[in-house]
Amino acid sequence: MTRATDPGNRHAPAYGERIMLRQYIHWRRLIGTTVQIRQHGHIIRTGTIDDAMADSTALWIAGDATQPRTMYEAAHGIEVWADPEEAEDGLCYRMTSTAPSHN
Repeated sequence: MTRATDPGNRHAPAYGERIMLRQYIHWRRLIGTTVQIRQHGHIIRTGTIDDAMADSTALWIAGDATQPRTMYEAAHGIEVWADPEEAEDGLCYRMTSTAPSHN
């Protein structure tokens, strides 16, 4: 059960609310997390990371009712996006259009 599907979670998004996903570069840290697999800006699969190479060169998405367990490789332009609250360590990559505040 994910944060978004847990009925007891008061932080679950409301109907129609967008969840802010972020790109992750350390795939092994996301094992067990539900992610989006993107290639060239398009979502090609959503699923749970079953395993990943320590150097983030490849990962495996667990099979489900509609698709088998599948390997995806970084060399083919694969990006991994996830909800930061669902990722264990919170380390991710994010592009911003504004400079950080120095307060």
